[in-house]
Amino acid sequence: MLSRSIFHFVKVNKVKFISILVLITLLFGAGNVRSGLEDEQKKLAQYKAQLEQIKKNIVSIDKSTKEINALVDSLTSEVNYLEAEIKKTQAKIDDLSNQISFKENEIKEKEKEIAKRQSELEQAVNLSYKLTAISPIELLYEGNDPESVYKRITYVSYISDYTEKLMKQAEIDKAQLESYKAQLSKSKSEYESILKEKQEQENILLEEIDMKNRLLETLKEKKTYLLYKQSELEEEIEKEEELIQKLIEEQRKKGIYAGNFIWPARGPITSEFGMRFHPILHIWRFHDGIDIGIPTGTPVKAAASGEVIATKWLEGYGNVVIISHGQNFSTLYAHLKSFAVKEGQEVKQGQIIAYSDNTGWSTGPHLHFSIYKIDPKTGKSTPVNPRDYLP
Repeated sequence: MLSRSIFHFVKVNKVKFISILVLITLLFGAGNVRSGLEDEQKKLAQYKAQLEQIKKNIVSIDKSTKEINALVDSLTSEVNYLEAEIKKTQAKIDDLSNQISFKENEIKEKEKEIAKRQSELEQAVNLSYKLTAISPIELLYEGNDPESVYKRITYVSYISDYTEKLMKQAEIDKAQLESYKAQLSKSKSEYESILKEKQEQENILLEEIDMKNRLLETLKEKKTYLLYKQSELEEEIEKEEELIQKLIEEQRKKGIYAGNFIWPARGPITSEFGMRFHPILHIWRFHDGIDIGIPTGTPVKAAASGEVIATKWLEGYGNVVIISHGQNFSTLYAHLKSFAVKEGQEVKQGQIIAYSDNTGWSTGPHLHFSIYKIDPKTGKSTPVNPRDYLP
């Protein structure tokens, strides 16, 4: 008894499935699909791919520009620091130069003092020599007594010793001045080396900044070009989309649809297209669509624009809506709760056509969605995997 019921169930279900195919097939006559729509769609896809690549390149350029600008700012800060250090070093060198110049003047004064002491010493030595060389007769003749001459020799000798001490001190002072000058010169030389090193560093940084700025200029020019190409492509895409819509509309009027579908509802796929183990019949059989798990009452949208050719109850499928999208495509929405459209009504893609439920042979609330493709030459209707046509 049970086997007979299942056999009847399968037989009825098979008959209904074939009926849908026949119904869909009969609704559309065969015809040749000749249009440049596919070519235009390929062209549009190429334009969009190019546009996407250009946008990525622009983003990449913006990122590189940001990184290079940050690097230029960092290098500029280093240059500013170096310029401050160079000014300090130059000021130190100028100060050392002034000190050296001052010491050189002091050395010259010491040299003059030494020369003067040398002259005075020579005069004292000559005078002392002359006094010691005077004979007693010369002393009597000149009216000088020997004691006076001795006192004069003693005084001249004192002056000579004192002058010699001053001269030696002046030579010591000169030597100290020259030593200090040498230290200053050494410090100046060291600071000059530091200055040269900092100036070289500054030149390297300035060259680096100049190179980065030239790179920024190149990136700017490239971005300008890409923005121009982006604008050009966006304009082409807009024209192409208008052309495609025009072609689609022309084909739709001729009974031909391009095959651009959207999801009728969003939810997890609970059963895929193809062979499956039937949850009620417990046998392997072909599933002509996909099952989308959605709660009862979920709005169901038209997957594409077209004409509603059926809003009825079909055994197994429950409440169904069938939409014709021209001579080559139709879609079926099953297990519905209620309809939002009626037969013969023109619907737009995305328009709500029904609300989901669990009617017909179903184990839970879901939407059964099928796409049927019709061979325009033979008129044969074949269910196709909706995933191959959905975005």
